Amino acid sequence: MDIMDELIIQQYFKLEKKLYKLKYRLENERRVFYQQSMNTHVSYTAQGLVPVGFRPDKEIITLYERIDLIERSIERNSYRLKHFKAYLACLPKTDVRCFKAKYIEDKVVSISEEKCSSLLSEIREIETAICFRERLEPEPEQVTLSGDVLNDVATMAEVFAL
Repeated sequence: MDIMDELIIQQYFKLEKKLYKLKYRLENERRVFYQQSMNTHVSYTAQGLVPVGFRPDKEIITLYERIDLIERSIERNSYRLKHFKAYLACLPKTDVRCFKAKYIEDKVVSISEEKCSSLLSEIREIETAICFRERLEPEPEQVTLSGDVLNDVATMAEVFAL
């Protein structure tokens, strides 16, 4: 398993923390917006003294665009966390403890390649589901050929939906 796969798995184990930060950021966006001065003031520019006014029509739109992006990110990460936890609940508790020790606590733990690839496969399934929910084109799956011509032709027919 390469380093990118390790990082993806690690990010999934840190989803709760990420959700907490996103929710804090959402509240902070609103708080910062309503704590700013919305009065007209005079500013000195190259053209001299110029009155500068608060444009609620533009400022509110940008606020709601930022809030919408954060809320969509919260929704996607909540979906990820829900399905990731459901998958972890199906695994033996010893495997889950080993994964948490390795990816959360950064301990040196020996986990079989098969278990890691199974976990990574589930993560890819979750990401594909998110792509379909968002009406995006998911990343193409990697196809490995076995060397048996008949089997490889059948695999390629599945990939190209023939």
